[in-house]
Amino acid sequence: MYKTYHRSYRHTHHHSRFLNQLWNFLTSSTMAFMLAVSAIIIGYYQFYLSRPILEYTSSTDKVISSTEEDGIHIHINGTDYKNIYKSVVTLTNSGEEALSGNDVSPIGHDPIRIPVPAQIKVLYYNVDYENTSPDVSVKLENINNSIVIKFSFLNPGNSISVNLFSEQNYSQFKIIGSAAGVNEINQTLNRKQTQKIMFLGILGLIAFYSLFTFLYFRHHRRLPRI
Repeated sequence: MYKTYHRSYRHTHHHSRFLNQLWNFLTSSTMAFMLAVSAIIIGYYQFYLSRPILEYTSSTDKVISSTEEDGIHIHINGTDYKNIYKSVVTLTNSGEEALSGNDVSPIGHDPIRIPVPAQIKVLYYNVDYENTSPDVSVKLENINNSIVIKFSFLNPGNSISVNLFSEQNYSQFKIIGSAAGVNEINQTLNRKQTQKIMFLGILGLIAFYSLFTFLYFRHHRRLPRI
């Protein structure tokens, strides 16, 4: 003989069972594991930001292409040039801690610099003060075919921009070097690339937690009575 229950009783019974399952899940080792993973991710992210993070951007544009008809000529150090390309390379501290110039690897080791390939001849270089943070004191030196960037301090959010003029259309200038707390200088991703990485990361976390939640409830679901 089967017992019959009022509809409201069955609804209350199922609701209570769901709450019990939810409570067991929240206090289970599975939830503890998921919280531990979240804590590791958040901790690493905070540690990553709480130090100098040096990044760079690089772009190259043609300044001018003179011809005999237009009568335009470019003179640099007494020499005429037909095609001139301008590259702008920018160093930025995107972390939360300032970087002192005294903590940068010295010349002869691994200073912060823009290496110039042997096939590229830089005709002229200077500090792009229009795109350099006003409170940054910077000096450039050409050492061993590299433009060494010297500065006193690079506070969080501050940038240093360098102009490079050459006859060759070269668009792969980069900044390398090391300092205390900085092992490498990475090229900044553009906005679309950054958004794509963030979207995939969030999607991966959602899938990860959803899978663990599903496996937990599947493992602990009540078997049907025979």
